[in-house]
Amino acid sequence: MNQTIYISAYLKKTIRGKHIAAELKSILGDSLKEIPDPLHAKNEWCRDYMPVKASDGTHVLFRYMPSYLMGSIKYEKTIPDQLTICKALDIKVKDNMVQEIILDGGAIEIFSKKGIISDRVFYDNYPVWNNGSPLVYHQIKDLLKLDELIVVPAHPWDFTGHVDGMVRFINESTVLVNDDSEADEIIDSEYDLKTYKLWQKNFKKSLENSGLTTIPLTCTALDNDDDDSAEGIYMNFLKLTNRIIMPSFDSRNKYNKAAKSILEKAYGLPVHEIEALELAMKGGIINCVTWNE
Repeated sequence: MNQTIYISAYLKKTIRGKHIAAELKSILGDSLKEIPDPLHAKNEWCRDYMPVKASDGTHVLFRYMPSYLMGSIKYEKTIPDQLTICKALDIKVKDNMVQEIILDGGAIEIFSKKGIISDRVFYDNYPVWNNGSPLVYHQIKDLLKLDELIVVPAHPWDFTGHVDGMVRFINESTVLVNDDSEADEIIDSEYDLKTYKLWQKNFKKSLENSGLTTIPLTCTALDNDDDDSAEGIYMNFLKLTNRIIMPSFDSRNKYNKAAKSILEKAYGLPVHEIEALELAMKGGIINCVTWNE
């Protein structure tokens, strides 16, 4: 069965995204559709404002109002009317409404009835507590029909608080995580290294405590001079039923090959590469600019 994959029509109008839109069209053909003007509000990061698919196949539309956009007139203008988009594309969402919970699509990873979110969701939503955990945790779990919802700490240097650059399911018991084994050699600041090590410990413990096995995926992001850059994060790939579309970076060719090999082995699927350095400089890559039903 062919999947429909969406991108914002705005992507091809940007210098950073023009060739990515063209490459996606070349790979996906008629399966690729666009969110037309003016619905996308000049926002190419459609993964975040489109619905999240629940374990039963229904779509849940969470409120796209991320803290990293709020407080700036310029960035608040890029928040689209989500319901209008869904109606225009004939995408049915649960209860035909936007849930009041603030949650980006890139901030949750789901496989079957198991999900992973970062603790950023607790900062973006009013922390009402219920049975020892925030009420929003139970609401997300119920809305998405999940048996288990794993919470991991948001990456200390990722302004989005997303998980699609940190961890991805291979199957219900195994996940990919970024290979950060060389952190000691790369991070110069003692304070930064302590901060990272504490996050690393808590992140991996959160996954291990849920019984998940981790497999490291090539990652060179710790080499980046700019914390906002996603260069070297191969984790942000688009996973489809019959293929994977992976970001690559021309300046890091040997790492591109290593990441591709790991993904091919992990999923048993062909892996297509799209050079994505310019897009990565804005903090997101392939999974961020695509949405699949």
